[in-house]
Amino acid sequence: MCGALLMLLLHHIDARSFRKLQSLLTHMPVAVAIIRHKDGQLIYSNRPCRELVGARKLNGRYLYPESLSAAMVRDFLRPFPYRSSGFDQVTDQIFLAQGKRLPLAITGRPVRCNWQDCWLLYMKEANSPHREAGKMEQDQRLFQQVLNSLSELVYYQDKSGELMGTNKAFDRFWRGRFEEGICNEPMLDHGRYTPSHTWTTAPDGASRLLETKRNALVDDSGEVIGTLSLSHDVTDWYEMQEALKSEIEKREITEQELAQRNTLLDTILSASRDPIGLYNEHEVYVGCNEAFARSLGHTPQSLLGKTAEEVLNPELLEFSRQADQTVIEQGISVKADDYVILEDGTPIWYEVLKSPYQDPTDGTRGVLMMARDVTERKMAEQQLADAIMELQELSFVDSLTKVANRRSFDEQLRKLWFGHIREQQPLTLILCDIDYFKPFNDNYGHQQGDVALREVAQVLRSVIRRETDEVARYGGEEFAFLLPNTPLEGGELIAAKIHQALADKALVHQYSQVSDHLTVSLGIATIVPLPNQDYGTLVALADAALYKAKAAGRNCTMSMTDTTPDTP
Repeated sequence: MCGALLMLLLHHIDARSFRKLQSLLTHMPVAVAIIRHKDGQLIYSNRPCRELVGARKLNGRYLYPESLSAAMVRDFLRPFPYRSSGFDQVTDQIFLAQGKRLPLAITGRPVRCNWQDCWLLYMKEANSPHREAGKMEQDQRLFQQVLNSLSELVYYQDKSGELMGTNKAFDRFWRGRFEEGICNEPMLDHGRYTPSHTWTTAPDGASRLLETKRNALVDDSGEVIGTLSLSHDVTDWYEMQEALKSEIEKREITEQELAQRNTLLDTILSASRDPIGLYNEHEVYVGCNEAFARSLGHTPQSLLGKTAEEVLNPELLEFSRQADQTVIEQGISVKADDYVILEDGTPIWYEVLKSPYQDPTDGTRGVLMMARDVTERKMAEQQLADAIMELQELSFVDSLTKVANRRSFDEQLRKLWFGHIREQQPLTLILCDIDYFKPFNDNYGHQQGDVALREVAQVLRSVIRRETDEVARYGGEEFAFLLPNTPLEGGELIAAKIHQALADKALVHQYSQVSDHLTVSLGIATIVPLPNQDYGTLVALADAALYKAKAAGRNCTMSMTDTTPDTP
């Protein structure tokens, strides 16, 4: 049909009908070009022709690809007399980019265009034994490009164990010592292998733990033809596991719960298949695997050829385009997390890496997208954070009274001290000691003494109202109050509330020498910290004030500041 159409057109070509001819040729599905006879210049090339030989259209002019010149085309046409009826199905080949050869079958007819002698050439790709090899070479390059984008160390062997290829991550890690990174164990017939863990040294000299998984490679008939090995760096997970075990040993009260979390972390070490997809700068999907297509609610067959606009919702599409623009225009990789809910309702977290790629055949740019399923890691991180928070709570809370312990008090005092140096605000400390608590324990018993300590702690905690204030068990029957941004008068007001609250509680103490119920002695100290002072100064002042309260008969409050004169 194309040949008959060309012959019909030849009878109606003249200089005045060139524009009409160009319009007709533009919509033809075959590759057609118009060449000037005298010098071989390209006058016109329709889209199939430009795609076939790599010609270009620039500002209304048509240009040959860099590997082809007008002189070369003129030499090709020279043997054919222009005044003849032309020639049919002449086979020749041209050289494209990167030395690639393109065999062509060319049919030519002489025509007149714009008052010039021209050749109308019809071209199609000739059958070539190198065509399949070229396609295979292209597939191999694409396969190697995908492998090189992986962060895992990848190598593959034939059935005899001979190394067939590696990716860039493998080459960088094992440079100069490939044999150390290759497993030489014989291949099993069933193609199943147990993951292996190996300590080794990274190029920077650090010790790293690698988990290597071997998978059988099979041909179309199901016969095992080799193995593919992937190594993951699991050092961080190993160290996390060890740290978690250490925390379990320190805190027996949470041993069982932390052991369960540790078991959950172990499951994260098992790898999952990574979704991989390719789409060009026009947002058309040109390649993907099953996992990638499934994450978008498609199969590979239904996804390929579609545009991102047909697949993604508008909000996700806009977000994706922003990242794609950075990848394509700047030629850099972009990493981000993405949350996906599959068609069956399964929620999945992906760590998405987008990298630039360029099609070696036509120079088309695009994006290589790899998404790793990190759902288990996200869950483990949250559970580990919860466990650490529980451990911190256990570490900073007194187990008997359920108020802050001495460790929490020291840490809070240190932070407040330096903050008040910057702000130059008063910091107040109240030390509280239960009067005659030893006779209480001796007569009522230590079990009742523990009950009394819990009751007193509850009363003390009820006195403070601000979230920034803290009451802590300082040691034995002693408690401490930290009151940030509080002058001495504010501390004395809190002290008065403490005495009144204990009096209202009326905890019986028949063996006290100052009252028939539990009472406390209080020492208050207030300082506006200076850079050359230590927070031990505040503790020493409060301790001295407490000593004065005891010396004054107990069940009272004494106050001191850094300007209070020493008394004998």
